[in-house]
Amino acid sequence: MPLPYTGVDTRLLSALVERGLLSQEQSDQIKLQCAQQNKSEVQLILEKKLLTEKDLFKTKAAVYNIQFIDDLSNVQVPPELLAGLNVDALREQQSFPFEMNETRVKLVMSDPFNINAIQFWKVKFLPRQLEVYTSTPSAVSEYISTRFGSMISGDVEAAVSSYQQESGTKETVISADDVGDVTQNLQGAPVAKIVNSVLVYAAQSGASDIHIEPQERSVRVRYRIDGVLHEKLTLPRELLSPVIARIKIMSNMKIDETRLPQDDRLFITVGDRKFDLRVSTLPSVHGEKVVMRLLERTSGIPPLEESGLRGSGYKRYIESVSLTNGIVLVTGPTGSGKTRTLASTVSRLNDPKVNIISIEDPVEIRISGITQVQVNHDIGLDFATVLRSVLRQDPNVVYLGEIRDEETARLAIRAALTGHLVLSTLHTNGAVASLVRLIDMGIEPFLVASTVKCVVAQRLVRTICPHCRTAELASPEIVAEITRVLGGLQNFDVLRYVETLSKRQVFSPDSPEFKFSPPVKPPEMTPEGRPSIYLYKGSGCAKCGDTGYKGRMAIFEVATVTDKLASGIARNAEFDTLEQLAEEEGMVTMIQDGYLKAIEGITTIEEIARVAKSDSEIT
Repeated sequence: MPLPYTGVDTRLLSALVERGLLSQEQSDQIKLQCAQQNKSEVQLILEKKLLTEKDLFKTKAAVYNIQFIDDLSNVQVPPELLAGLNVDALREQQSFPFEMNETRVKLVMSDPFNINAIQFWKVKFLPRQLEVYTSTPSAVSEYISTRFGSMISGDVEAAVSSYQQESGTKETVISADDVGDVTQNLQGAPVAKIVNSVLVYAAQSGASDIHIEPQERSVRVRYRIDGVLHEKLTLPRELLSPVIARIKIMSNMKIDETRLPQDDRLFITVGDRKFDLRVSTLPSVHGEKVVMRLLERTSGIPPLEESGLRGSGYKRYIESVSLTNGIVLVTGPTGSGKTRTLASTVSRLNDPKVNIISIEDPVEIRISGITQVQVNHDIGLDFATVLRSVLRQDPNVVYLGEIRDEETARLAIRAALTGHLVLSTLHTNGAVASLVRLIDMGIEPFLVASTVKCVVAQRLVRTICPHCRTAELASPEIVAEITRVLGGLQNFDVLRYVETLSKRQVFSPDSPEFKFSPPVKPPEMTPEGRPSIYLYKGSGCAKCGDTGYKGRMAIFEVATVTDKLASGIARNAEFDTLEQLAEEEGMVTMIQDGYLKAIEGITTIEEIARVAKSDSEIT
């Protein structure tokens, strides 16, 4: 296969002139503008609309002797190939295989000169040879979205076809007058099968959320897997109304109400696993959007040690939640794992001698042995109202789902001052920011200083897939960045730390401990003679959907309110001053904890930068 042309593609421009598709003047102009604007000739031709996309790429294929496919709708991918493909990888590579035998694989590529894509397919189909075909980028992208986007289940495509044949219409309208008929219609197999397939795939793939989103001409289904949204399915537009109505019926919602948001729950069983789903609908310009959050009912709550909290932060947190009074806060944005951390904490504190009462909105994780109360804003049962009643129930520990306003904050402080341990959450970006947030709510600084004992901030990062984990020596720039970030830790030396890690017992990928203690290589010298460490990443495999990541773990920062920090809070010191005091008192920042987990081979530097929004200079 010819190598990609690195400058202006004069061969392509000459061919376009020879075929009468461009004038010589246009060709000369494009050559000049390519250098001036740092754009390729293809970009400029399409931007100026000098040629159709098909004419341009068909000519380019002919110039480089690559077979061009005019109509991809005639291309059929056999089932045995479908089983081993991941739609996210196809979108990333903008290419797909469509035929395979023992020695050869045929590929369609939007850019046949994409070295990364070629290497990806070479590795995937070793030792077979690649036979490359091409088509227009828009045709390849559309084919991947429409054909491979429906790979969730073969049942979905069959159900869609069956529904279209039976309905004979392109749009199903639900109104108050025909609710009964629609309800009866939805008991049939096609729509029920589509919804069931969407739910089953979410359960099997470990998704935390399902998004069913109406677009102008289609319905997009996305799943949040390990914290990242992935588009897995595209449904015909005419299926929006019956699919939404089916979900509403399962969730006991009003199917004739499409103008107002609705919230409810449903329960499903997939094999031996049971799930609670929080269902929310939202009207949009293209129709109702549905988001479902999945929560698996488990026989036990994961221990706190599995969250990723460890070392001095773990010790400080355990000491704080062992106190008989005070406030302990767990902070972070939505979806950062706060509820799990607090549930694990409450489970640890759960004892017949201790009266624990929780106030939550909603109750997501049920904990045997404690009293859990769910707020209901529709009847005026908010956090503050319930908390007043809870304080008359002789509690030792109060788990308050969230401190949202000054009234709730003052009641929590009152509970702490009267001998109760209060566990709660705040939506802030960091541990010290939570202390400032309470003051901004109107709480006097001296009350914050005297009642808050510990603040934990956390984010969830994806962990490297243990089945395709690979090691690479870090560049001098990355080692320098890691050294800079971890330089604030007392007596910390990166090379010595990695050397110590490399001497630990090595666990196998099938061992439950592997996730937390993967093998680490000792430092080595680079070809230039500099000492360096290994960093790890996932190369992508079938078990992680070619993402390189599987599962998630939290990164933390834990600030205990010591006398020195309390003094700074009481005098209403600036945020930067409080942050500095917390670090002087031994707080490991979130980015530092993330970098430690990266050099331990648990996650990647890129993932830490993505999640923690670091000001790191690593690119």
